[in-house]
Amino acid sequence: MNILVIVGCPEPPALIPSVLYLISQLKKRGDNVIIAGNHAALKLLEIADNDKYYLKGIGAVDIDEGLKGIEGIDKIISFVHNDGGVSYTVTYKTKYNKDTHAIVFGKQINKDYVETLKNNNIEVYTARAFHNPMPIVNRIKEILMNI
Repeated sequence: MNILVIVGCPEPPALIPSVLYLISQLKKRGDNVIIAGNHAALKLLEIADNDKYYLKGIGAVDIDEGLKGIEGIDKIISFVHNDGGVSYTVTYKTKYNKDTHAIVFGKQINKDYVETLKNNNIEVYTARAFHNPMPIVNRIKEILMNI
């Protein structure tokens, strides 16, 4: 399966380790992974996995470039902690018309984000997490059981 992972602004410390965890789990399942992320998020992933242990064989595109078209996407998983994350998730869902799963996370869960995503037929998982990635990791485990 070809999974597109959307990673926006990397402000929350829990984001990058959570993305690396997701990539690791998807690769173990035999899935192909493409990351659409903003420049800072992609750089942080590259630096965090300097030897390409997790990122080997992973496609990566700038988050805006991914909207120009990526062939063969089967599912989308998105990390959402701000309004930009909501916008990108909805836009990617509309562009690719594929099952989309969003993890809405932060110090507090923004109910408007959850509602907007659900209104766009996006499966939403929530995690109160900012520094500690474990609540996000637990949501990732749920997603992986459902796709």
